[in-house]
Amino acid sequence: MTDQSFFSADEWAALSEAPLFVTLAVVAVGEHGPISMVKEASASARAMAQPGDRYPANDLITAIAKDAEGHEARHDVSQHRGKSFDETVDQALTGLQQARTALDRLAPAEAAQVAAWYVDIGRAVAGAAKGTNEREAETIARIGEVLGVPPT
Repeated sequence: MTDQSFFSADEWAALSEAPLFVTLAVVAVGEHGPISMVKEASASARAMAQPGDRYPANDLITAIAKDAEGHEARHDVSQHRGKSFDETVDQALTGLQQARTALDRLAPAEAAQVAAWYVDIGRAVAGAAKGTNEREAETIARIGEVLGVPPT
């Protein structure tokens, strides 16, 4: 069973911040108002808290999700203030590339399950309010590409 001790501190930080980067990227390109944003944030939290059966990565995903909750609570939104949507998405994708580097150290099946879970978080966020728009779909495809998840 792979756990946090398998990764360096930087790798673990990248893995546990990845759900936030996915959420941030999809929310940045969404067409929403305040109620939609609450729905999207709730969808992200649900997708993290209830990842489903992702054998062989269940325990690893549970540990990542637990740490991710803390990152979300501490995340400083001011670092994204004034940036364009594209800059915000690009910054999130850079963070996801770091998570991909950490995932590449895992057995392929386990890495694929964690990466698919990240993409599913993006899909949950995109579909939470008014359905998935074209920019959200494109962003999810880019997230999948960075993480090595084939398009569906």
